[in-house]
Amino acid sequence: MECDIVGLSFSTLPNSGVYIPILYPNCELDKSQRFLKDVIQIIKPKMEDSQFFKTGQNVKFDTLILKRHGIDVKGICFDTLLAAHLLKPESRNLKLDYLSRDYLGYEMLPIEDLIGKGKDQISMAEVELDSISFYAAEDADVALQLTHRLKKELEENNLIKFFNDIEISLLPVLVRMEYNGMHVDSDMLTSMSDKIGARVDSLHKQIISEAGQEFNINSTQQLAVILFDIKQLPQIKKRSTAEDILERLKTFDPLPALILEYRKLAKLKNTYVDALPDLINKNTNRIHSNFSQTITATGRLSSSSPNFQNIPIRREEGKEIRKAFKPEDSTMRFSLQTILK
Repeated sequence: MECDIVGLSFSTLPNSGVYIPILYPNCELDKSQRFLKDVIQIIKPKMEDSQFFKTGQNVKFDTLILKRHGIDVKGICFDTLLAAHLLKPESRNLKLDYLSRDYLGYEMLPIEDLIGKGKDQISMAEVELDSISFYAAEDADVALQLTHRLKKELEENNLIKFFNDIEISLLPVLVRMEYNGMHVDSDMLTSMSDKIGARVDSLHKQIISEAGQEFNINSTQQLAVILFDIKQLPQIKKRSTAEDILERLKTFDPLPALILEYRKLAKLKNTYVDALPDLINKNTNRIHSNFSQTITATGRLSSSSPNFQNIPIRREEGKEIRKAFKPEDSTMRFSLQTILK
């Protein structure tokens, strides 16, 4: 949602490709933005033509960026990333250069050759036109060639129908989900932060009182000294203060239970209640997560940046956090879960 378009590349025939530069060294920003608007208007009819078929690597990303610029891409018929994942769900590397090497025997130009790495790394907009033109056109060309190769393999493995009916059909849905985002009541989260913060402070005082001395509650080494040296609690796993150990030590002393509660509330506050407002997009006033079809080997949809699936629900505080995700207006929201046998 935050990316700027540096350029666009296309390929319609194997071993060919074109690149349309938008941002490049020494370009005038105002002129580039006007040119981008012209380009958008020119490609918009074809991009929105469902009979003009499109393919690419991680098409969802490109489609989402174009949607932000007013283009509702239709006619997506293939995605090399999704196809490669379906053929080899256990593979941890689905990048275009790896797929090119694996399926086409072709070594692509490494991106590090363009932008460098580490502290000397530059942005794509700073790469000279000659270099980025070849790199971008090569990307489009390789994606097109991979499409033909991977489509054949899907057909040979009787996966093409599943690929079309499930994976490709889901793409535009995920694009809309990511584009629309989720409205979050930041005022509710601020109020929750204050309440949980007060409880954490109260627990901190109880823990120090129970320990009989000041110590850093977040230091496992200092906590181990309190539990096993001062209080002489049984050492189950070499002075471990992990959650499962503290659960077993609760029967011997009230301090482990207080520590467990403190940790759970502190994690809720730091990981969710205080962190979520910082993820709200200033332009849309919503949180835009990324939904992926290729992270899990089982085919389960995954969420990241933030991970909506990790928001806790077992504790009452977790349920309150989920209540902060609500429609911006009076629109009804419902959750549907289907279990397939």
